[in-house]
Amino acid sequence: MVIALAGHSGFVGTHIRKYFHTHDFILLDRKDLYGTTDALAQKISGCDVLINTAGFSISARWTKKNREKIRRSRVEVTNHLVGALEKTEQKPEVFISASAIGIYKQNNEHTEVSKKYGDDFLAEVVQDWEKAADAVAGEVKLVKMRLGMVLGADGGALPRLFRLFKWGLGGVIASGKQVYSFIHIDDVTGAMAYILERKGEGVYNFTAPHPVTNKTFTKTISDQLQRPSFLRIPGFMMHLVMGKAATVVTKGQTVYPKRLLDEGYKFTFATIDEAIENLADQQ
Repeated sequence: MVIALAGHSGFVGTHIRKYFHTHDFILLDRKDLYGTTDALAQKISGCDVLINTAGFSISARWTKKNREKIRRSRVEVTNHLVGALEKTEQKPEVFISASAIGIYKQNNEHTEVSKKYGDDFLAEVVQDWEKAADAVAGEVKLVKMRLGMVLGADGGALPRLFRLFKWGLGGVIASGKQVYSFIHIDDVTGAMAYILERKGEGVYNFTAPHPVTNKTFTKTISDQLQRPSFLRIPGFMMHLVMGKAATVVTKGQTVYPKRLLDEGYKFTFATIDEAIENLADQQ
């Protein structure tokens, strides 16, 4: 299998390369993603799978400049990839386009059939991101991978959280009642392989089947690292530090991976205890 991969140097992209290491890769760099459509079409021609995980970090403060980077790195890059697919003579069988559970309305429960979408900046970006992917030619299957909070020992938010807890600075954020729909990085790659093997298409929620509150999330890290978590970090303090990007941690959605479960995928790390125990052992 030949995999063309955008976002290959990022957290998720790096793990995709490790997991599928026996396959051949076409690595798409910035010059490919922001260059001409013709050149990109030529580079991806003949690949079996096109995967796009590119995107500027949403945890950066949402200044006007960063909001533009967040949107452009998702919507414009996806538009560019779809345009290249239209010009490619040897098209891939499937296009896996990263998305996010940020599309869903906060403080609600969702499966893949939910149409209760949010109306904040992140939800609007994700909706536009998916619309760009929807324009892919009919002969190419589309998988929209709605990622939850991806947990890993070498990327995402968890390494920073581990450091804070080790310093005795861990604690519940805001009310602690906000729900975190998480997924272990190994289940991201495992679920991708499962979908490819079964030739799936459409929307999939990439979240573990047992989402947890921030309070439970915090206690689990505290217990695994055997470090205190006495602090309570008020929501307004997070907003002072992160601006509107603080909503990523002060609010949440309860999201279930119904399609993955219905189609028989077995999560390696279905619970937060299993996920944090595994990742704490890697520290």
